[in-house]
Amino acid sequence: MVAVTSNRLLVDGVHRDWLRRKYVQALVRYAGVSCVILPTIDAEDARADIVQTMMRRVDGLVLTGDESNIDPAILTAPTSGSVTSRQDVEFGICDRPRDRLSSVAIERAVALGMPILGICRGLQELNVYYGGTLHSSLSQWNPDSGQMHAENADLPRDRQYDVTHGVKICSDGALFAIADATEAQVNSLHNQGIAKLADALKREAWTSDGLVEAASIANAPTLQIGVQWHPEWHAATDPLSQRIFSAFGAACVAYCQRNNR
Repeated sequence: MVAVTSNRLLVDGVHRDWLRRKYVQALVRYAGVSCVILPTIDAEDARADIVQTMMRRVDGLVLTGDESNIDPAILTAPTSGSVTSRQDVEFGICDRPRDRLSSVAIERAVALGMPILGICRGLQELNVYYGGTLHSSLSQWNPDSGQMHAENADLPRDRQYDVTHGVKICSDGALFAIADATEAQVNSLHNQGIAKLADALKREAWTSDGLVEAASIANAPTLQIGVQWHPEWHAATDPLSQRIFSAFGAACVAYCQRNNR
């Protein structure tokens, strides 16, 4: 049983927690796990232990992607400050309830030594949690200055998740053990990206322009890794995506067995 982070959506003044089905489908079909969706956290609830209690009952954590940018001040100190709900959530710009959730969930998952899989925003959250920094936006990058990392909005949604560039994979890392290759082709749909990799993280994959595309928690007791791309979207046809989810599922099973669940 794995915990999956949700996002916050504000529609007509009504707050909703939401999650794309692609994540759940890939986890069920290729990781072989069941899913519990973690609710986002409001500022006034940040000191409650609801998420901590839930984390003690699961065997892995998935940090999903989202269009919103990370607020490092919130993710690194989820109980600090108090802002109104409308300041908290702005689609495609900020999702501070998600930042609070991810901060608490990462803290508990690391403390418990459980498997972690970060996807896109999830990789960035791991980096910020451990003190790394992000490029505020990669949307202005172009082929003359670097890889194109944002999706092509002119394409149909499904085609936006097709592979767009290659990555080099570290030959002595956790991702190489999964991919069994030093190169891969991946999709790319992200506005922010890692600027300074946190000291606690190990670079697992990178693009030709030097941007970190995957990283793991150094000296982790199990698989604790994040990738900048979206393996969930075309998992049915992409062998690397299937391998990533399978490896994560195997790590969750091992964690479950160690804890005699």
